[in-house]
Amino acid sequence: MGYEFGNCEMYIRTMNLMQSSLLLASNFSDDPVFRYAFRGTESQRHRAMESYFSAQLEYCLAEGNILLSPGNAGLAAWIPEKAFPPAIDQNRIGSQPDYVVTGWQKLVRHQLAALDVVKENGKQFGFCQVLAVDFSVRRRGYGQWLMESCLEQMAEAGLKECWLVTENESNQPFLENLGFKKFTTLHQPGGPVSFVCNKVIGPL
Repeated sequence: MGYEFGNCEMYIRTMNLMQSSLLLASNFSDDPVFRYAFRGTESQRHRAMESYFSAQLEYCLAEGNILLSPGNAGLAAWIPEKAFPPAIDQNRIGSQPDYVVTGWQKLVRHQLAALDVVKENGKQFGFCQVLAVDFSVRRRGYGQWLMESCLEQMAEAGLKECWLVTENESNQPFLENLGFKKFTTLHQPGGPVSFVCNKVIGPL
């Protein structure tokens, strides 16, 4: 079920990078952190988010792993501790329109505190960079399969923990059902609340 990194890198690079970025931009359009960071018209917001997710997927392809659900209706991407925190090529950022650059910079500044928590407390960990399932196929088990597959791959790589950050509190029941615990909650002035979560996947 789905594609693992070794089978899908060229597929995503040549055919599916744009489709995957569109999927993520569409499904995260109303996510609190992306509403906060990316402003302007809906067209501008989607352009900025597509560019952001495209860069993040490129980074995960180079440094970590990506899984796709059947029909490419869901996607998960993770990176190992050695590639953390996630980074975007500054030259790529500089080539974007000003409203895209502004949104990226605002998002990065907001995420710094949460990523610092992970960096300071994580031990031999993998970081789930993104998990999304299209609205049309939700509640069919794709999200659970994608996350469980990420956890299996991390364990096979010898990692002991999985960490992630979400600003969407409605994700908490899903994460709790998978064994994640809320490590801390960060309240940042002017921005959405960040929930830093982790799960032990091997003996520490």
